[in-house]
Amino acid sequence: MTGVRPTSPLDRVAGAHDAAVLAVARRGDPVSRADVAQALQVTPQAVSKILGRLMDRGLVAEAGTIVSGPGKPTTLYRIVPSSRRAIGLHLTRSRVHGVVVDLTGEILERRELETGHLQPVPELIATLAAEARELAVVGPGELLGAGLGMPGPVDWTEGVYRGSSEPDPWRGTPIRHLLAEELGLPVLLDHDSRAALVGETWSEPGLLRNTALVLVEDGLGASLCLDGVIVRGAHSHAGEAGHTVVRMGGTPCSCGRFGCAQAEYQAALDDGDAELAAQVLATVVLNLVRLVDVDRVVLGGRTVYAHHARSMEAIRRALTQSLQAEPWIHVEVMLSTRGTDLIAVGAACEVLTHEYGLPQALVGPE
Repeated sequence: MTGVRPTSPLDRVAGAHDAAVLAVARRGDPVSRADVAQALQVTPQAVSKILGRLMDRGLVAEAGTIVSGPGKPTTLYRIVPSSRRAIGLHLTRSRVHGVVVDLTGEILERRELETGHLQPVPELIATLAAEARELAVVGPGELLGAGLGMPGPVDWTEGVYRGSSEPDPWRGTPIRHLLAEELGLPVLLDHDSRAALVGETWSEPGLLRNTALVLVEDGLGASLCLDGVIVRGAHSHAGEAGHTVVRMGGTPCSCGRFGCAQAEYQAALDDGDAELAAQVLATVVLNLVRLVDVDRVVLGGRTVYAHHARSMEAIRRALTQSLQAEPWIHVEVMLSTRGTDLIAVGAACEVLTHEYGLPQALVGPE
């Protein structure tokens, strides 16, 4: 993230402890030292030090006491949602959807702008910056930065939009750098489906440890969380399920191949065959379940919401038929509760995760 100082190993260890306590506090109800100690399998004395550090930073506050027997009353603690804010932007080729969220990921305000066309890069950066500035003045607390989610391929490490095989004026643009310079704020850039999954995992800490999120917006994509770690891949391309072939010699795809899931899904919708489109989506989900062994699948995106009942039915039917000989395998299919805010909220939650999530170096490969 542009503008953030490098961290030392000791910083990361302290950050991991703080993040773990915040994750417990984010679940909602006030918690005691003993609650946190039990959840994290550490001593109450260790929790006291971490809570003291978080209270000094305004992230956690006391929330009263309870009496549960002889001895001193038990002090409760709660997260302070208003202590921090982050901006999230969702960019498509004709629209910018923006939100500002608090520390728990709850929306303080949203904005939507229809650009109507593929803007040249200078105009695009100006549009994104203007939307971010409007959101930056909303709400109390420290503003941590801005996240941007957009259709891939996106190089998360370099903050560059790699573009499609078609002529694309955004291809190769260092969007993160240009937007950070314009705003004077830290900026993160990521694939829209990955941003969406980060938003889901931030809102449900600990629940989505092995999850595939399938996103259908302008295209079809997926993102993966395996053993609690968001998977990006060697080239930040992990989860490009829309360009896996589901029909040999099928519909031409923009990537140059034939029969890609994204092309087949859109062709079915264009032909008015919603049932076939649902079956294509079900095939994508089934392939992901078989390939990476997740126990939850989250569906999101504007197109999914328009056809969610038929899609959910087709996916559950396909999973039941495929897994009937393996009753020990259970896969839950759910619809994101974020609606059309999903990607923008997720982009904002990427900023929150960068600051207050578990450091990736401690929980998975660097």
